Amino acid sequence: MTVYWVVWDAGAHWVVDRLEREGALPNVSRMRERGVFTAARPARPNCQTPPSLATLFTGTWPAEHRVTGFTVPGAGEGVASHVSGFSPGFPAMPTVWEAMSENDLTSALVHAPWVFGADDHVGPHIDGAVEAYSDRLTRHALRVLDPGPGEQPWDIGGHRVDALVERAPDGTERVRLIGGERPLLLDPDQGWRPFELDRRHGTWVRCVRAGGQLLLVHTGVWRTRTAGRNAKTLHRLAQCPPFAGEGVGPLYRRAAFGPRLAEGGDGSAEEVFLSSVECVAQSFGAAADAVLETHDADLVVVYLPMTDDVGHEFLGWCDERSAAHRPDLAARVWSYVRRCYRWSDAILGRVLDRAGAEDTVVLGADHGMVGSTHLVHLNDQLVRAGLAVRDAAGELDPAGSQVFYHPANNGSLWPGERTAGDPVRARQAMARARAALCAVTDPETGRPVVAGFLDGDGEPLTDPTADAPAAPAVTYVALADDYQPSSQLVGEGPVVRRVAKTGAHVVNTGDSRLHAIHAAIGPGIRPGRAPGVLDNTLPAALVLGQLGLGTDAERLYDSGPFEPTDEG
Repeated sequence: MTVYWVVWDAGAHWVVDRLEREGALPNVSRMRERGVFTAARPARPNCQTPPSLATLFTGTWPAEHRVTGFTVPGAGEGVASHVSGFSPGFPAMPTVWEAMSENDLTSALVHAPWVFGADDHVGPHIDGAVEAYSDRLTRHALRVLDPGPGEQPWDIGGHRVDALVERAPDGTERVRLIGGERPLLLDPDQGWRPFELDRRHGTWVRCVRAGGQLLLVHTGVWRTRTAGRNAKTLHRLAQCPPFAGEGVGPLYRRAAFGPRLAEGGDGSAEEVFLSSVECVAQSFGAAADAVLETHDADLVVVYLPMTDDVGHEFLGWCDERSAAHRPDLAARVWSYVRRCYRWSDAILGRVLDRAGAEDTVVLGADHGMVGSTHLVHLNDQLVRAGLAVRDAAGELDPAGSQVFYHPANNGSLWPGERTAGDPVRARQAMARARAALCAVTDPETGRPVVAGFLDGDGEPLTDPTADAPAAPAVTYVALADDYQPSSQLVGEGPVVRRVAKTGAHVVNTGDSRLHAIHAAIGPGIRPGRAPGVLDNTLPAALVLGQLGLGTDAERLYDSGPFEPTDEG
């Protein structure tokens, strides 16, 4: 008996529910017809990817697993330090596969975090694993080509590549890449191609014509790690195409491929961005297939990031509850979102086909996504209130500040080093900081942008501006809909500024759009169950229970009460 656990990053319940009802996700429909389909509350108070995955994979909240942001505040040297939430040493609670190993059960994992140690080794109960996010050599980049003759150098993550523009007799242009393992000929109308830089590193490249210029674009370059005791799995993983961990969203946002639809574009920029995410789908799909075809594990985890990538760039324009919503563009943008979710659904289908009658398949997500229109530069407001200060270089000075918004950008306000040693003074400064932030308004509408404050468990503070003895030392800023926090100091000008990225998930405000998808089929899971909104701690218990290591599914789903979902 095997449990297959598929995780869609930012697989928002409101999106999956809509697309499944349209008939766009046939494999999600297979699960909905045969088992449980509902929403799940993500990590709180912060629901960025590392805390949310840690909650999903350990079955505990951030207060226990200690992953409190994409980077974790105070985890390095000094109060303003922060280290990646995916670093070795996190999470503080055991993952499901670690708990299984104590009972001699094995796992196979596709790009799941917290599997490899700092020495690149895995535990003896890992059947096979692949992971690349931990060691990125370079992010995506582009090079504008000179139309003239001759080779043009292009550095890709420290690898020298030369580009040569060739013209055919009919006047069409192609680009020949010289370098790497073998030359590659690119046509502007051809799409992305895998490109091996050496025997261990590769990327995906594309030639694009935009604004009358010929551009070369590559995805990022990562060092891929594989390990485990299953030689067949490792052999198959070694044959996979180059790893692509993300699309070229930042290039798309800065109009490198022409204006976006929202700025009057014709959709060609969206096609370039979406096609880059398809490289991610091919990369992760190949790794998933390698594991599905060869594993001998009790648990198989397949992590897929494509839905997060597309959600950040597109979902705000589709979100009818957001000021980012564009009714004039929504139908077209939904077609892009639908295409990406179908890639994830296709991989889910291959998992369902691999699973036997006695196996369990769980579909989950770490969090959802909300529309976003503005960033709120919290430290600028604290500087203007005299609570935070700049250093000589104009950067934030935590040592000289009474209170500062943490550079980890996980939503948290921290007492500065000037006040941290005096609890009474720190508490008073934090109360003044919360009052100063409550005064921030949107210059376009005059409306307040701060909705409230949360403690470390995600519970709202009842009187946030009061100097209460029981107030927590660190509090989280819950902003109003459409506003997201920023730790960047911008200096002069408004504290609230428009942002190009249309979707976000930082602080869990309790909004149902942040709910993750949860679906499950398998022994003991009754078809048609609709238990209401679950905590995203439940899937870990479900996986262990299906493997005979905990509570059975029927009792877990009866352990509510659970709130009804509010998505139609």
